[in-house]
Amino acid sequence: MKLFRIKSLILYITLLNAYALCAQDSIPLSLESAVELAIQKNTDISIVHHQVKSAEFALKEAKGNFLPKVNLNANYNRNIDRRVLFLPNASGIGNTVTQLGSDNDYSSSLNMTLPVFSNYNYINKKFSEIQLLFQNESARAVKQAVVNSTKKTYFAYLIAQEVVKVQKRQLKNAQETLMDIQKRMKQGTLTDYDLTTAKVQVANAKSNLLEAQSNMMPLANNLKLLLGLKSNNALKLTDPITMLEDELNIEQGVNLMLEQNSKLKQLELDIDLNENQVKLAKSAFYPTLDAIGNYNYQTQADDFDVSNYNWVNTSLVGLQLQFPIFNGNITKHKVQQANVGKSIAEEQKEFTTRQYRMQFEELLSQLNFSKQKVDVQKENMELTKDALELSKKRYRFGVGTFLEVNNAELSYTQAQLNWLQAISDCKSAYYDYQLLIGKE
Repeated sequence: MKLFRIKSLILYITLLNAYALCAQDSIPLSLESAVELAIQKNTDISIVHHQVKSAEFALKEAKGNFLPKVNLNANYNRNIDRRVLFLPNASGIGNTVTQLGSDNDYSSSLNMTLPVFSNYNYINKKFSEIQLLFQNESARAVKQAVVNSTKKTYFAYLIAQEVVKVQKRQLKNAQETLMDIQKRMKQGTLTDYDLTTAKVQVANAKSNLLEAQSNMMPLANNLKLLLGLKSNNALKLTDPITMLEDELNIEQGVNLMLEQNSKLKQLELDIDLNENQVKLAKSAFYPTLDAIGNYNYQTQADDFDVSNYNWVNTSLVGLQLQFPIFNGNITKHKVQQANVGKSIAEEQKEFTTRQYRMQFEELLSQLNFSKQKVDVQKENMELTKDALELSKKRYRFGVGTFLEVNNAELSYTQAQLNWLQAISDCKSAYYDYQLLIGKE
C-alpha cells in the first residue's frame, strides 16, 4: 500500500510538471497582446531606446560646456642642466651667465576656466536638442514598423493555420469519397476511371496539405523573433479571422498623413539638424571669451629635505579673449559643406512627400478594392458551399456523378482559399495605411 502511494505521488508530480511545461510553452496570444509583447521585447525597439539614451547623454554633454572646467596639475622636474640668465657685464663687454633654480623643481596648480561667451556652445546645445528629438522620432518610427510587422505576421500565421484546416477538410472529404467509390465498385455501379480519379484527388489533397503545413514554420519563427520569444515556445493565436469595424472605415485625409508620418517628421528634423550644422560651422568665425583663474603652489631645492622646503603660493584671475583671424579658409569650406548637406535634406523631404502622397492614394484605392473583393469572395464561398451540398445529395440519390462532386469540392476549397487571401490582402493594406499615416 505504501509503495502504491509513492508511485501515485511520483506519477502526480510528473503529470503536474508536464502540464506546467505545456502551459509555459503554449502561449495564448491575441493580436493586442502580441503587439504589447513586441513593444516590450523586440530587439529593434530595445536598440533604438539605447540610441535615445545616447542622445540624452549627448545633450547633457553639450550643456556641460557652459559649466566651469577645473583641473589640478602636479609636476616634479629634475634639472640636469639648469636654466640660465644672461646679464651684461659692468664694463658693457660680454655677458655674465647666471644659473636659475635648483636641482629639484616641484609645482602644483589649480586651473579654472569658465566660458563667458561662446557661440559654438549655444549652437551645439541647440543641435543636441534637435538630435534628441530626431532620435525620439526614429524610436517612434521603429516602434510603428515593428507593430506593423507584428500585425501582418500575426494574421499571416493565423491564415496559414486556417489554410491547413481547409486542406485537412479537403483531404478528409477526398478520403471519404474514395471509400464510398470503393464500396460502389464492389457493387458494380462505378468504373475504374472513377476510382482512379478519386485516388488522384486524395494524392493532390495530401500534397496541398503538406505544402500548407510547410508554410507555417517560417511564419511562426518570424512572429517569435518579432515578439522576442524562444523557438520552442508554442503559440496559440486567439483572434478570429474577420474584418473589424475600424478596418472598414478609412479616414481619407492626406493632411493627416503629412502631419503624422514619422519618416516625414524625421526628414523635417534632418533639415533642422543641417541648418544648425551650418551655424556650428559659422561659429568658428566668432570670438570666444573665458574667465580664467589659476593657483600655484611651488618650490625648488638642491636636496631632498622636503620638511625644510620653502613653498610659495601664487594666484591670478582674468579674462581670455580669442578672436580667429585666418585658418586657411577651413571654416569657409566647412560652411559650404554644411550648406550642401542642407540642400540634400530639403530635396529628400520634397521627394519623399510627393512619394507618400502617391502611396497614400494607391493604398486608399487598394483598400477599397480589397474590401469589395472580400465581400465577393465571401459570397462566392457561400455559393460554392451550397453547390457542394447539392452535388453530394444528387450523388447519394444516384442522380449526380462523382465528377460533379469532385468539381464542386474543388470550387468550394478554392473559394475558401480565395476568401482567406482576400482577407490577408485587405488587412495587410490596412496595416500599411496605419503605418503611412503614423497611427500609434
